[in-house]
Amino acid sequence: MKAAPTTRVIVAVAVLGAVLAPAAPAAAVPDPLVTLEQQISGTDTAPKTVVVSCPKDSWVFAVGGWVNGSTGGVLLTRLEPAADLRSATVSARPRSDSAVAFSVVAQVVCARTLVAPTRVGNTTTQGGAIEAACPDPTVMLGFGFAMDRRVDNWRLDELAPDSALARVSVHASGSGIGGALTAYAICHTVSEPPGALINLYRAVGIPVTGPAWPKLATLLPMDLGWTFGVGATVSGAGSHLAGFQLRPFGEGTARADSVGALPGLRTPSLVASGMAAAEDPSLTTYGARIGTFH
Repeated sequence: MKAAPTTRVIVAVAVLGAVLAPAAPAAAVPDPLVTLEQQISGTDTAPKTVVVSCPKDSWVFAVGGWVNGSTGGVLLTRLEPAADLRSATVSARPRSDSAVAFSVVAQVVCARTLVAPTRVGNTTTQGGAIEAACPDPTVMLGFGFAMDRRVDNWRLDELAPDSALARVSVHASGSGIGGALTAYAICHTVSEPPGALINLYRAVGIPVTGPAWPKLATLLPMDLGWTFGVGATVSGAGSHLAGFQLRPFGEGTARADSVGALPGLRTPSLVASGMAAAEDPSLTTYGARIGTFH
């Protein structure tokens, strides 16, 4: 994932009338029903926080973001949809042993809907795992997290929707002094109009394995529909999730890095341990998708 200028990408409208509908008559809605909004920070060694907002009369349905320029020593700490779902915040902090200049990109998928989505949050201050679940009959189209812990001691290694798109799991590995760890689910009511079949499902990418860092794992291609939230899980010594790139009409990509790893090289701990190929670190990407057919 490379740095991109501050921009607004307009996404064309598809056959999603069962999920997305204008809040006013069509003639009064000049903009597309779905857009991808993006903001980027400046580049230096300081902690970064970027806020990206949706256009008027639209809501946040998914949050993405990533770190540019890090060699594994800068960690994502927040992909947080606002309580009113009009904006989202993406944050990253460098470890105390990192002196590299970096930037942060923040993304949101925004949509106009007759019924507003809702945000569900769930927080723990104990341990490294937390879930947030959408109440019936809603489904989860987007998700996020916030980790208010020292990045020298804690790192995000899971932000993953379940197969039913009902809940999201957040996991942080680490030890020592804790702090709040929060999971967020963006929930929406989906109804099927006469003659339409809506296929809601969790998409999965092919796992990317091996000892080299960073890793990029992309969702499998699709022919119809949308991709909303993008999540992932990563394993391996020092590994952490460093990016989630949203592509509503595309595949979506997650990136993972490892603390102390040089780009394209093994981490020293893996070399020393003689980790077997079957035990190599692995990155798997997940996405919340809607396919529609008439």
